[in-house]
Parts: sequence; structure tokens; C-alpha cells
Amino acid sequence: MEDRRKRRARRNDPTGVLARRRARRWLAVTAMAPVLALPAALLSASALPTGPGPQTSDLRELGVSGKLPQAPVLSPRLLEDAADPAQLSALPQAAPRVELPTGELGIPEPVLAAYMQAAREVEQVQACGLHWSVLASIGRIESGHARNGDIDVNGTTVHAILGPQLSGGPDVAAIPDTDAGSFDGDPVWDRAVGPMQFIPSTWRKFASDGNQDGVESPHNVPDAAAAAGTYLCSGGEDLTDPRALAAAVFRYNHSESYVRTVLVWADAYRRGVTPTPAELAPETGDVQAGERMTESPSALALPEPEPLTIPEIEPVPPIPDPQPQAFQPVVPEIPGLQLAPAPEPEPEPEPLVAPVEPVVPQEPSTTPALETPAPSPSPSSEPAPPNVEHVPQSSEPVPPSSEPVPQSSVPAPQSSELVPHSSEPVPSTSSSEAIPSSSASEVDETCDTTLLDRGEFALVEPAAGHDVRPGESLPVLAQPEFEVFTDADGATKPCTVPDGYTPGPQ
Repeated sequence: MEDRRKRRARRNDPTGVLARRRARRWLAVTAMAPVLALPAALLSASALPTGPGPQTSDLRELGVSGKLPQAPVLSPRLLEDAADPAQLSALPQAAPRVELPTGELGIPEPVLAAYMQAAREVEQVQACGLHWSVLASIGRIESGHARNGDIDVNGTTVHAILGPQLSGGPDVAAIPDTDAGSFDGDPVWDRAVGPMQFIPSTWRKFASDGNQDGVESPHNVPDAAAAAGTYLCSGGEDLTDPRALAAAVFRYNHSESYVRTVLVWADAYRRGVTPTPAELAPETGDVQAGERMTESPSALALPEPEPLTIPEIEPVPPIPDPQPQAFQPVVPEIPGLQLAPAPEPEPEPEPLVAPVEPVVPQEPSTTPALETPAPSPSPSSEPAPPNVEHVPQSSEPVPPSSEPVPQSSVPAPQSSELVPHSSEPVPSTSSSEAIPSSSASEVDETCDTTLLDRGEFALVEPAAGHDVRPGESLPVLAQPEFEVFTDADGATKPCTVPDGYTPGPQ
């Protein structure tokens, strides 16, 4: 075969001119190959981080919030115990223990309605088995239910909820700005945004309009909850399977402790939750007011290390100068010389005449002093006559009376009146006369769906005299098999939401 080709080439090119031309073209192309590849190499090199700055993270390896993965895959033990919250709260022993929620669990009513509505809309489109309690558990961890329901009438947070700068710090990815600061107000680095903590690049892929107002905002609770549900269902698993649900939550945040916490709290919310009242603020004009940052040349550089500080040495207190001592003269000892003793001070002379103390003269009394026994005080409450002091005294002494004072023999009227009160027992209310509990009149009845569609129901038993009116509660809060209170016949009584109930169009 090869010889036949050579013979054919010799017949077509007997002089060899064409072969030499092909050889020259091949040399030219191979010589130009390095020159053509140089721009592409320079372009790819310019995209790589240079210097000691943070290395850019691969967005495909990050979850929703931009945190670095703590584990490549879920452990088999977590997948095995995904359906048992008691086991999840204690696994593993080296990780922080997740405390099982106890007592009444509350969620602000408008935020709870957004979780339920988002799960219902996602389920209608993707049918992945997502339960609203999973969204509630994630919303609790990421933002504390939008900072305990601090939202406006449209469901947008009053203040922007922003995560830390994703600048490559400890446990944080390095993601340079991808949205020009439109979502997070940071033109240098990306930041997680909103009540479900989406990074801008992930939000653009899963953005949703949960409240159907024509605006897709990560700062809006209905929009963010719907986007979170879409993200969890993007894997195509059946989330009613605990293992599949654990894998979906792990995609949201690559942390086993995060997965355990979400599953434990989702199970608690599924068992029962209480909507708490929340006062909605007026419509928020600019959610990022006061949160925007200005671009600076040093923003992409690593933070400077903190200067080394040397603890101060406590100064030594100064030593006080010694107190001067009195000089004692030194007297030389001379044999045979006696010094005269120092003269003693003379005592002060005593006065010749003793001082006379003045005597205060006393006025003579014209009234003879008569010692009469003072009568004992009478217990009577009658006041003494006002003119006793002006009664003229007799010159003759008055003999003391041996008879007792009449008032002292009569007991006080107050003491006699107290006897009947102490002898009669105080009547007490019998336990049989207590107000009957409302639980005795409760009847397990099925609620009227017309009242549920109008929102004419209460989630907790209203106070006496309170009428349940239309619009009392949101219709989406009437979940199947929930117990609510209606006022259909003029009296408040409980009823059970029918199984399979869905709110009608508003």
C-alpha cells in the first residue's frame, strides 16, 4: 500500500517540487505555534492569583453561604441515623452536641407563612417531598427567622442581613466581587445576603419571586425561602427519605454539624410550632442603607497582622526618703568633771483666793407642795376635759380615792366586737363552684373550609368576649389536621382542619 502511494506521488510530481513546498509550509506552521500559544498562556496566567493574597475558591465546591467545606462527603453513620433525631443530637461525640428542643417553639407568623407558602409552591413544581419545617430550620440557623420577624409589609428585611466578607479568612472562602455590590453593597468581595444567606453568584442561579411582586430579592423572606427550596430540590432526590434529605442539606452547607442541627430542629418544628405575633414595618425603601462599602486599593490585600504587643511592666514604687532624726550631741567624757543637772521647770503658782461659783437664785413657791399619788392611766378612750388645768386647787389635801376608776372596769367596745368575727369561720369557695373549663365543651369537629378561606379562625383560643372575624389569621397557616378555633355559631369552639385542605384563591 505504501509503495503504491509513493509511485503515485512520483508520477504526479516527477521533479519533487510539490514535496519541497509541503515541507516548507510544515516548518512555518511549527515555528509559529509557540508564538500563537503565547497570548493564551498570558491570559490564563493573568487570571491566577498572584502574590501572597488569598487563593480564589472554586464556587462549585461551596454551598449557599460561601463557607469552606468541612467534610468532602457525609459519614455513613450520619446517613444511617438520619431518621432518628435522638441519635443525631449525640453524633459524633467529638462534635458539639445538638440539644433537643423542648417546650413551646415559636416562629413569627409572617415568616412561618413564607416558609409554608414556599414549600407548597416548590412541591407543586418539582414534587420533591420538601417539608416547610426544613426551610424553617435553615432560616433559624442562618438569620434567626429574619431577626425575629423584623420585616416590612412586603416581607423584606428592614435592615440588610449580611455575612462576613468572603476574603479568604479562617473557614471562609475567597470570592472576589461578582455583583458589583448590587446585593451585598461590597464592590470588592462577595458576602452572603438575606435571611437564607445566599452568595450573589448562587442567588442569580436560583433566584425566585416567592411573593409574586415582580421583584426577585435575596433580602425578601418569601423570595429567599422559595429559592432555598428550589436549591434543596435541585438534586432530584425524594426528600421524604431521611438519607436524601441529609444529602440535600449537605449541599446547602458542607458541614456535618450543620446537617445534624438542621435535621434535629426540622423534626421539632414538624411536631408542633406556635405562630408568634410580629408587627410589620412600613415598606423599606433601601434595605442596604448604611451598609454599602467604598472600593479601596488595599481591599484585596490580606489584613495586616496585628502588631506584637509587649505587656507593660508595672513600675516599682519609689522608695521614700528616710525621716530626719534629731541630732544627739556627743558629750566627751572628762574624768573628774561633773555636769550640773538641767533645771526642772517651776510649777505654776496657786491662786491666793479660790474662785467662787455663781449661785442661781430660786424663786419661792407660793403653792404648798403636796405629795398625792398619781392616778393610774385609764384605758378609756374618752378624752379628758379641756379645762382641768384651770380648776382652782383647794387648800385642803384631797384624800386619795380607794374606789377604782369607773372607766377601767368597763371593757373597751372594740374588744367585745371582735369575738363574733373570730368565732365564725370565713366562708371559702368550694372547688365544685369553680368556673368550668372550656375543655369540657370541646368537640372534635371538622372546620368549615369557607371560614378557613376567609381567614376567619384563630390558632390559639381567643379570650372571652373576643369575636373571631374574617382576616384574623392567614389561610396558609391552616395546615391539615391542625386544631383551630372558629366562631361559626356565635360561640368560639375548636375544630380540625380537613385532611388535604388547600387555601382557595384570594
